[in-house]
Amino acid sequence: MRDLTGRRALVTGGAGGIGMACAKGLLEAGAHVTIADRDDAPCAKALAELPRGAEAIAFDVADRAACETAFAALADRGGVDILVTSAAIVKAAPILDFDHGEWQRILDVNLTGTFSCCQLAGRQMVARGWGRIVTMSSVNGQIANAGRGAYSCTKGGVDMLTRLLAAELGPSGVTANAVAPIPVDTPMIRQVHGPGDRALWHAQTPIERYARPEEVAAAVTFLASEAAAFVNGHVLNVDGGFMASGILPRG
Repeated sequence: MRDLTGRRALVTGGAGGIGMACAKGLLEAGAHVTIADRDDAPCAKALAELPRGAEAIAFDVADRAACETAFAALADRGGVDILVTSAAIVKAAPILDFDHGEWQRILDVNLTGTFSCCQLAGRQMVARGWGRIVTMSSVNGQIANAGRGAYSCTKGGVDMLTRLLAAELGPSGVTANAVAPIPVDTPMIRQVHGPGDRALWHAQTPIERYARPEEVAAAVTFLASEAAAFVNGHVLNVDGGFMASGILPRG
């Protein structure tokens, strides 16, 4: 039921962190995987670390023309059956001090970039009568995480975009679901989260740690498979119980 042999997947933001873990998971399930990132160098480095069966394509998801060119090239390679939208950026600042240019760039990458990729991949999927769209959201799309205003707003938008895709594309054999983790233990998070941040998240998560990239990838692979054929429009929290728990007394 989780055999993806013969399916062609695209993972944006696939050159590192969660995206690379998703690429590995899809490859292990038998899919042919293309990773995408902004530049050629990270893509080449990632390909050296991935199993055989992977390819790469470099484009900026915030550049609509570049997206159209990339998806046309992917159509020539056989098309996209599975899309995983992992490309995202984050900036921390109080909402009243948030720089407008940085706000716009985060929206362009995280939300509009996701829309462009979903729209272009969705057209290919609808034409073939089968497809899996898995967007990368976050629990920050469901709660107001102070200091992460732009990121949280984009992830809330990704959740609604995913539901709209599910509603509109479902009759054509295409499902759309989102995966929403808490902070994932990646090099990027280790750079931006200090001991204080980590302690706060651990204290309010029943499983007292961050998510691991392979745990997020497992959820993505499930949603891309026939095992999830009737799961559509769902936001799957990979959060160790964070969203279910409320205040946790410790000690």
